[in-house]
Amino acid sequence: METKIKLPELLAPAGSMRALEAAVCAGADAVYFGAKNFNARASAENFSDDEITEAIKRLKTLGVKSNITMNTQLYEGELWDALRDAERVINAGADAIITADLGLASLIKKYFPHAELHASTQVCGENTENAKTLESLGFSRMVAAREISLESLKILCESSPIETEIFVHGALCVSHSGSCLMSSVIGGRSGNRGECAQPCRLPYKCKGCEYPLSLRDLSLAGHITDLLPLGIASLKVEGRLKSPEYVAGVISVYRGLLDDGRNATKEEMEYLASLFSRSGFTAGYFEKNISRAMLGVRTEANKNETKKVQALALSPRKLTLDISAVLRAGELISLCGRAHRGGEIFEVSVTGENVQRAETSALSAERVRENLAKLGATMFAPGNIEVYAEKNVIVPISAINAARRALCEKLSAVLAENDVKEMHPEYKKENFACVRSGKKSAYFVYTESVTEKALGYFDEIFLPMDEYIKSGLCTRENVHIAFPPVAFDAEIPAVREKAQKCASCGAKKALVTNLWQAEIARERGFALCGDMRLNIWNPYSAAVYEKLGFESIIISPEVPLKKAAHIGAGIARGAVVYGKMPVMTLEKCIIRDMNGSTLAREKCKICDAKKFSYLRDRTDTVFPIAREAGHRNVVFNSVPVYMLDKETNGLFAHFIFTDEKKNEVDMIIDSAKKKSPPKGKFKRI
Repeated sequence: METKIKLPELLAPAGSMRALEAAVCAGADAVYFGAKNFNARASAENFSDDEITEAIKRLKTLGVKSNITMNTQLYEGELWDALRDAERVINAGADAIITADLGLASLIKKYFPHAELHASTQVCGENTENAKTLESLGFSRMVAAREISLESLKILCESSPIETEIFVHGALCVSHSGSCLMSSVIGGRSGNRGECAQPCRLPYKCKGCEYPLSLRDLSLAGHITDLLPLGIASLKVEGRLKSPEYVAGVISVYRGLLDDGRNATKEEMEYLASLFSRSGFTAGYFEKNISRAMLGVRTEANKNETKKVQALALSPRKLTLDISAVLRAGELISLCGRAHRGGEIFEVSVTGENVQRAETSALSAERVRENLAKLGATMFAPGNIEVYAEKNVIVPISAINAARRALCEKLSAVLAENDVKEMHPEYKKENFACVRSGKKSAYFVYTESVTEKALGYFDEIFLPMDEYIKSGLCTRENVHIAFPPVAFDAEIPAVREKAQKCASCGAKKALVTNLWQAEIARERGFALCGDMRLNIWNPYSAAVYEKLGFESIIISPEVPLKKAAHIGAGIARGAVVYGKMPVMTLEKCIIRDMNGSTLAREKCKICDAKKFSYLRDRTDTVFPIAREAGHRNVVFNSVPVYMLDKETNGLFAHFIFTDEKKNEVDMIIDSAKKKSPPKGKFKRI
């Protein structure tokens, strides 16, 4: 006998109450939405405190889950307001909180151990190792990176100790989520704070490719049959900035596809595109067909198509209500109602007026049945209605209606009951040590830039693993490795092999750029040094890495240096004092697109021909781009951070060297020794 596949949850976005209602009516199993603060869609309408509580109650009554987004990085002073917001939604009965700040997550689990935490895509959920670490931190679900392929998704779903959620529809960021600083460094609007200005959607001066960073929207509507057997917990639609009409249309299509267990038709794909698209859709990452064909912009034709779309006429979401009525002379009207919600049945009973013996015209059972079925604007739809009425009895129809209303009100109250025991803990701020460190560390993109002066000046030099292996610097005690920022499950064996080779060559420390690398590094005996990419904004997130066994961390460069100095931790804390920061990590090789290459990805040799390529924007600002592991790219800022003339107040100094020539590296070291003021263009933090 064929086993029926359990359908994944269909998770809808809502940036407003109207969008939430649209999602519910269209058939969403769960809705994710945020309060006014602390969520990564700051420009959405979002929900007031009262609205978010009411929305949770409304969804709970209908059996729809509520996932609350609190997925921005937070300063220490904001954590307590965020924690109070978490308290409010947890006590209201929210099913889960989606968060990216590991400090906030640790506080939520400390004060509300029963709370369900989902790791936002901003946490860079790429592989099973990431999921294992997140489980140890109290998370029950990980939102996978949008760049994941079917091959790696299969491995993740088979091996992850926690649930997997994936995006199936909506906007695609060109950079791996959580790893994009471009909006922050060039315009002061942090994507990690929900304020992204979308510089990726702007034109650049690029050979035959004016919009090399703008991706088409994602749609996996044509891959439902690939997804269903995998055991994915939730299929997520992006769109908290989109209209209620968009939410209704997209969710209704995916609801039909899931219920039918099929892929979208050509007509359904066209309808989805008419709701919103950027030159159509892409499934390039999922299919491992990563090419220029993934690029797209929102054209006037796209906008005109959207204007033509008629809003769906959706019926309100209702629960089926079975009613049994008993009318006996001399007794009270007796109604019993049974509502079906998911796999549960909720039953209540009420009584009404006294039933009389009819002297003339008796009340028929059919007439009673008709009135009991008039459920109108309630949340109920009539199911099986049974009426037992003795012969020759009568009761006013108004009494039948009153009893029906009482039944609906009582049942609604039962359905809305919150089984969560409210908790109102007293929050106690912890005191953190501020371990001072005077060491100096540096990351070099390429070995060729490492000078003798650098080898003598820096206490720790980190090189990408491939560079370390071929560097000839293995005998130097202060030269170590840096893990690649991205690896999916299918790539993890190769990463482990390289890490072992580096350990055998003599590397003692590892610059860890993502959670998943920690256990692999420990297995090989490396000391763990946390990179700026870990997005450490407050002492509570720093404490998470301290408990994971890190010996040092670098505070996020989005945190001003003066604030960074006050982020306490029991381990060495550092700050970027010089260098062009990595502002984007791209799964798609932009270098190929910039050079007009049409070769298959695996045959492309452009990256081997030169160390750096350069992306030029409309203002002639130039951003260096280097190849990462595989055909990924890292885009670096156009100008370096320069804080060499500033006091670091106990933070160790971390340098990033990208396309500097050897003499320039030595000049920077001399400037650091002299605390020289900057020359030329630079960025302060």
